[in-house]
Amino acid sequence: MLGAIGLDERQETAYRALVAAGAAELTDLAHRLALPEADTERVLRRLEQQGLAAQSSARPGRWVAAPPGVALGALLIQQRHEPCLL
Repeated sequence: MLGAIGLDERQETAYRALVAAGAAELTDLAHRLALPEADTERVLRRLEQQGLAAQSSARPGRWVAAPPGVALGALLIQQRHEPCLL
């Protein structure tokens, strides 16, 4: 479903898990996703680039999800304004 905004299946699954948890430690999220921590961190970094997740400034190693309505709305607006390269 979130492929329309450029997320692959792994990124979508991670974002949904993070939204459900609200916030999670890297190790906990990796366990929940059944992924190695290095892979989970790469996925989280991609979500961070998209504005869908951020590292907690209060707790290093903890990640928080951006509220879906705000983050996804901003991504959709951005995509509408990008030139089509067809």
